[in-house]
Amino acid sequence: MLAAVLFALWGIGGQLAGNSTLTATDEMVASSPWSDAGLTGPPTHNWLLDDTYTSELPSTILFKQELANGEGTGWNPYEAGGTNLGNVPNQALLSPLTIPYYLLPTWIAPAYGRLLEIVCAVAGSFLFLRRLRVSPAAAVTGGLVFAGSAFMVSWVGFPQTRVAAFIPVLFWTLERLIQERRVRDAALVAVPVASLLLGGFPSVTSYALLTAGVYTLVRLLAEYRSTPRRLLLTALGALGGTAAGAGLAMFQMVGFLYFYPTWLVEGREQTPQMHLAAVNLLESFSPWVFGTANATQLPMFILQPNLVEAMSYISAAAVVLVLVAFAMPRRGRALLPRGTWALLFALSAGWGVLIYVGGAPLELVQRMPVARALFAANFIGRARSVLDFLLAVLAAVGFDLLLRRRSELPRLTGRAALLRHWPYVLGAGLLAAGAVLVVLGHHDVAATGDKVSKDAFTHHLLIGALMLVAAGACALVLRLVRRPDPLSGGRPPLRVLRFAAAAALPLLVAAQGGAYMSAYYAKSSTKAFYPETDTHQYLAANLGGQRFASSMTGMVFGTNAAYDLRSVNGHTFINAAFAPLVQQIPDDPIFFETYIDFQGTHDQAVSPVLDLLGTKYFVTAPSDPVLGNEVDVATDGTTTTLQPGTTVTVPVPGTGPLRGVGVWPTDVPVVDKDSTLEVVIKDASGRTVSSSSRLINTMTQNILFSVPVAADTVAAGTVLTASLTVHGSTPLTVGADRGALALSTIRSEDDGLRLVRVQDSAIYLRLNAQPRIRWASTATVVPDQETRLALLSSGTVGADQVVLDSPGPAASGQPASVDVTHDGTDTVTTEVDAKGAGYLVVADADQSGWVATVDGRSAALLPADQGLVTVAVPAGKHTVTVRLAPPHATLGNAVSIATAVLLLLAVGAEAWWLRRRRNA
Repeated sequence: MLAAVLFALWGIGGQLAGNSTLTATDEMVASSPWSDAGLTGPPTHNWLLDDTYTSELPSTILFKQELANGEGTGWNPYEAGGTNLGNVPNQALLSPLTIPYYLLPTWIAPAYGRLLEIVCAVAGSFLFLRRLRVSPAAAVTGGLVFAGSAFMVSWVGFPQTRVAAFIPVLFWTLERLIQERRVRDAALVAVPVASLLLGGFPSVTSYALLTAGVYTLVRLLAEYRSTPRRLLLTALGALGGTAAGAGLAMFQMVGFLYFYPTWLVEGREQTPQMHLAAVNLLESFSPWVFGTANATQLPMFILQPNLVEAMSYISAAAVVLVLVAFAMPRRGRALLPRGTWALLFALSAGWGVLIYVGGAPLELVQRMPVARALFAANFIGRARSVLDFLLAVLAAVGFDLLLRRRSELPRLTGRAALLRHWPYVLGAGLLAAGAVLVVLGHHDVAATGDKVSKDAFTHHLLIGALMLVAAGACALVLRLVRRPDPLSGGRPPLRVLRFAAAAALPLLVAAQGGAYMSAYYAKSSTKAFYPETDTHQYLAANLGGQRFASSMTGMVFGTNAAYDLRSVNGHTFINAAFAPLVQQIPDDPIFFETYIDFQGTHDQAVSPVLDLLGTKYFVTAPSDPVLGNEVDVATDGTTTTLQPGTTVTVPVPGTGPLRGVGVWPTDVPVVDKDSTLEVVIKDASGRTVSSSSRLINTMTQNILFSVPVAADTVAAGTVLTASLTVHGSTPLTVGADRGALALSTIRSEDDGLRLVRVQDSAIYLRLNAQPRIRWASTATVVPDQETRLALLSSGTVGADQVVLDSPGPAASGQPASVDVTHDGTDTVTTEVDAKGAGYLVVADADQSGWVATVDGRSAALLPADQGLVTVAVPAGKHTVTVRLAPPHATLGNAVSIATAVLLLLAVGAEAWWLRRRRNA
């Protein structure tokens, strides 16, 4: 227990105490608009966890908020045209391990969520290992090994760990069923199965269920092959419990099964060569041997695909204990239930080969019927979740073998005596394999040509080797120093030595695991947890029911959902019918199947597709190129120096209107992170037209350093001046013409954009944006998708026109007034007063799972504008409602409720029958 406490406190003690938050939002605020608002803090501890603050956390914040508000929780309307929220398990929103997020402030909840994962993993492993007759101390140690293993640590904040934490619980319930064969035990299996499914990561769930299925089948054959009836009934109990688990989760699974075919899913095909390199096994005892995830603690991780996917740590002590279990096969078989020892090693070896060797074995399962649905579409490296658990179990077995008295273990006699030599053969083989891995690892590191990486490889390999030696010494003491018989006593010095060795092994697991967690986990300032900036405030006040789009540097995509700001950008599954429309925007902003993000080019900002989507604003970072016509001024090679605190005023070349000015830095000064260049634009009367500033630390030598200014509305021909002031401690040397500062300009264009605000972002009003919810008095039918997309991206589709896939009711061409009375997450209600028949267009990706009513009566929700929706509305005054109502949702809820009731009835009936039988 001391080791468990040490492990948790060392790993996440500061975050549990509220000194920091277990999120990577410190990396988030290093980007605009937070950085330009002066909110950047210390460098991030981990640069690989960005998915958590762009997807997982915003979804959780939104779901929690809508629960509190009593609004619908099935849909997130703020990303990518709209996406699923609580009606699918993707974000683990209804996993039992997400409970801390709903009971605690969201900024501190991730730490307590991680603590709950540790408790679940350790407790589940303990219960399973106790079922295998492993001693309590060894069972706790096995739980610590799994809780601190690479998969459970590196995927922190993702749904993956909320799935993996229930793997030990699944094995415990199955082993309990195998041994007890009661209805209550079969019912208990349903709990971890449902929790796995609600955890929201299908590949880990599938790997776990597959492994558990093989385990259960082999154990049943080993225990009951001579009693077929028991074998069959117990197998049916396991299948029934698994099916009941699916039934309990059906309220979300039915949504997943319905929506999955509607998502853009591509690029997931796996080949036999897509596996982890064998050299990753060196990380099993030394996690940082190939680099870290912390840019302040070089070197960065050098192997593919990345540290999160590749890390293979279980701890040096665990490696030694697994080898002990392998080195004592006869005694291990005698300790564990029938067939278990060989099964555990076979499963571990099988997963090890698939994960680290790949090739023909991996190709076999990728082509195997049924299995290929799992292995051909999911990275095999994620099966480390199961492998780490199996190795943790074997480590516990090895520890238990060392702790037991020799009298409790079988003696090696006869042919079995030959096994006395097995540990030596094993040791020699492992030393040879280890030497090969070290050579291969050194070769991979040397290939980088980076001295820091080579030095770190040697340093961390030495630390890992010392940890192996320490754990090996403890194991050797336990093996050679006999445990004294309680009746005969024993020599006190040897008893103390043995006790110290026994205590040291779990402490080594805890200490190395705690240090690994502490080094890997984020420790962001609580002030960095989704702080609000001027950009967020401006958009919240002016966006209304419209959308914005942003460059990838202008605002971190996906984070807008945490602020209830509707955006075209998003980090989520994208509707497959909606995606082709977005892909008509220049430079295809869908550069990964779950990413919509923009490069911030002028062509993207003025795209007619954004008009159709009701995109009112386009947001860029101050460091992005100013959108407009750049007019560079000539320089003669001279320079001028802008002194800190001294204002230099120069005439603006040409006349207004104006979107930006720029200077040409001839060197890159070393400045602090808060140094800025301020620009104030004034007219001939001295009236300030616009003022803004930009951080100097984004400056590049001999590259135009532009500062956006909101002088777009200045009358044409207005004479302007620019006053420049450096705020900081370092002078700034820039290009000049005859000694006078050379000022380039970025001119306004007739492009449908207007730069309306420059603070921590540059915000452009898109003048041609159509209302997101609008009336179309005419309809054009274009059945061919390619032709339809060409029309929609041409800029010729007006706000009063809708493009249909197939013919619908005739439109009159008459106008209508549209009053949006409710624009919620799951429901949009409008009051329409139409002079004639037409269409109400909702520019959301609502073609799947949404329905419409007109005056309370069901109406067809038609596909429109490639991925959007529309409702035919007759002349007159009408209430039109579009709401989320995926098919079979009611059935899914009913199945979950019925399953829970049946399980309770079955357990209650068994208890009644057993009580009656005892009383008879």
